[in-house]
Amino acid sequence: MSILKSRDNVGIFISYRRADTAGQAGRLADKLKGRFGDLLFFDIDSIEPGANFRDKIASTFAKCGAVVVMIGKKWLDREPSMPPFGDPRDVITQELTFAMEARLPILPVLVDGASMPSESMLPSAFTELSKLNAVDLRHTSFERDLQAIGEQLAEILGGAKATAIEKFLLKIYGPFVGNSIGHISGGMVLIAAGGAGWGLIELAASGWVTAQSGFRDLFSTSVFDPEMSRLQAIWTAALASVVFGFMGRRSIRWWRHATITIWVSGAEIVLAALLAFLYISHFPETRVMDLFDSKKIAVSP
Repeated sequence: MSILKSRDNVGIFISYRRADTAGQAGRLADKLKGRFGDLLFFDIDSIEPGANFRDKIASTFAKCGAVVVMIGKKWLDREPSMPPFGDPRDVITQELTFAMEARLPILPVLVDGASMPSESMLPSAFTELSKLNAVDLRHTSFERDLQAIGEQLAEILGGAKATAIEKFLLKIYGPFVGNSIGHISGGMVLIAAGGAGWGLIELAASGWVTAQSGFRDLFSTSVFDPEMSRLQAIWTAALASVVFGFMGRRSIRWWRHATITIWVSGAEIVLAALLAFLYISHFPETRVMDLFDSKKIAVSP
């Protein structure tokens, strides 16, 4: 897969029994939407009357890259009038059959102390489920367990592993964006790309001006903002791109693009610092802070 191509099939499907884990599934879905946004598919069994269930579930699974199976203490328990697990008429059976036929990764989530069903408890077609590595979701440690589930899903879907810097930034901006981060992370990548592009334009203009007129014209005005010098514009655009790029790496679909903008912007900052060093070397009377003083901008003839 090309690094410039967005990741396809990154949806997450949550499978659960209403009589078993409806409350926990709803709470989990609300929280995961903050991380994965509209990539979450939930409550497919409440489809409109007359709709073809198989067509509906097939079209949904075609968009998914992982399936979360909520397993509570009553997951296998069924009323005598209801089809048991393993019966083709059972909704959970149909969902897991589609998942296994599509070879989608399945993440079992054990709710409030439930145990993973053994092979002897499962129909022969589903005995492989007992061998899957499960994660816990407990009321007493919900937030910590939720973080573990989110990280596991991000790894399954090929998302970016959060760095220490990203975790630090998330603590700062997280309270302000709340559960919206999953929806806006794609926009963050777009802003980051715009900042990186602005920086590249200013850097190219700085190189051209320096080649034509010498280092003095590095204090000429920015291509886009007459209140800034070219070097100021490069640093401003590149630093903004780095910040928004780190925020955009929360996007499963676009995190690779965010990573590219971070590296490009980092290179822009280094090159701008090199130009500043060369400028000061040619004009020793210049102070470093003069490079950030808008009053010293010289308009080129």
